[in-house]
Amino acid sequence: MTPFPAPLDHLISYVRSLRPDGGPLDHLSNAVVTAQELSDQGDALIGHFVDQARGSGASWSQIGTAMGVTKQAAQKRFTARDEPLLPEGKAFSRFTPRARIAVAAAGGLASAGGEDAMEATHLAAAAIMDPAGLAARATTRLDVTSRQVFDALGVGTPTPGPDPDPTELRGLRYGAECREAFKNALKTAVRLGHNYIGTEHLLLGVLSLEGPARQAFDRIGVQADLIESAIAVEIAEATLQQRRQAG
Repeated sequence: MTPFPAPLDHLISYVRSLRPDGGPLDHLSNAVVTAQELSDQGDALIGHFVDQARGSGASWSQIGTAMGVTKQAAQKRFTARDEPLLPEGKAFSRFTPRARIAVAAAGGLASAGGEDAMEATHLAAAAIMDPAGLAARATTRLDVTSRQVFDALGVGTPTPGPDPDPTELRGLRYGAECREAFKNALKTAVRLGHNYIGTEHLLLGVLSLEGPARQAFDRIGVQADLIESAIAVEIAEATLQQRRQAG
């Protein structure tokens, strides 16, 4: 029998490697994020084979039986699979309020521009609209204004609104590149040892892609590695300030 691709001891080693010097609570936080990513990968795996089964002519009743669920449950889960960010929109629950507001604002930009779905350019603009957010503070540190970024992206000026409930974000439509940016934002958060997704992760997720958003930043002389370095400095300074306040 083929060995399971992700044995528990390998996962434990992976989580510990994210913060070699971390304590039990640090490892627990990273384990939660890693488990969520595995869950998302599992949903994508099932979705792949659902698509294969549908392509072979299998009915929803047959697919439901193979999955151990009802026909209605299988159909509801996968016929709308391309609508939410992730199945059931689970990832939005880990977004910070600023990040959720940014996603909603990006959706507003897409609608205002007559676009059918939100793309990475909309998300990049919205990620830096709040000057108090880490993404905006990082670009400011590099002597780049939000107006310069908005003009380079060419999608308009985002408008912040109230903090939306994660369920409200499920109704937005996400283009393929935007969905990929979300996935990379989650990977970035895991890599940095964070158990949340903030505007900084959204921006880095966008800039990890070879696309119009990254090209826009390149045109104004702000490469992805510079942004990540500036974000690292902002995080370090914020952490130091919190420690001073706590002390």
